Amino acid sequence: MVALCGMILSIFQDYLFTERHNTSFVFFESLLFKCVWVVFFLAYLCSYKSFHMIKEMSHQKLILLYGALVFCHVFVSTVMVWAISWIFKDQGYGLAKILAFTFSNDSSKILFIYFLSMIYLKRFYSPTLDSKEANEITDTAESQPKNLEIKNGRQHHLVSFDAILCIKADSPYVLVQTEDNSYLHSSSLKKVGEELDSRFFKLHRSCIVNIDKVTSYQSRLNGDYDVCLSGHINVRLSRNYAKQFKAVIGDLITI
Repeated sequence: MVALCGMILSIFQDYLFTERHNTSFVFFESLLFKCVWVVFFLAYLCSYKSFHMIKEMSHQKLILLYGALVFCHVFVSTVMVWAISWIFKDQGYGLAKILAFTFSNDSSKILFIYFLSMIYLKRFYSPTLDSKEANEITDTAESQPKNLEIKNGRQHHLVSFDAILCIKADSPYVLVQTEDNSYLHSSSLKKVGEELDSRFFKLHRSCIVNIDKVTSYQSRLNGDYDVCLSGHINVRLSRNYAKQFKAVIGDLITI
């Protein structure tokens, strides 16, 4: 929808320009060079299922992704204009001419739209599930084990999910905290997170908490929060996860 509106407004802008300068308006020519908006739509179709991955990316990876998206967008839109012009015109435009036009007229909007999109996906995006995906997640959760097997050397402990307060990264281990004890586990936070059920929530890149053990949370006035767990344990909630955390807590209160 955004791409369609952008295309229509750009064509209308071309029409106003020709009226103001008393030149002829050629609809096909105007439409042809609006392929840049079509590429935004194609980019969305190809990547919308991967939007959730952006929230976990580091700033370095985001910068590389941003550069790659802008480069690919300019390349694809240039080739589209070149190909369509040679198919429907007696003599098509040259690639160099189209590329120069794209850089001079469309580079700012490409940079701006991808920048805003990545900011939104990083800070505010919350994926929604359809009924089929929700049922699959529910069925998977019901079949998951209720204990976490903790390995440290030759020692193996089975710790109930109900007893876990939080799990923190403590390289090269993870620290599993319960009300009565703490355990070092020979694994990564990412792998442990894949073994847990839906009651566990990631507060920031190095900490997962059991939502059932949250007793209160308080703002730090900088976007972050302090979350208090049973046993008077405090952990930090990153601003990047605050919106999702409040939504989960709100659902629990409603229930």
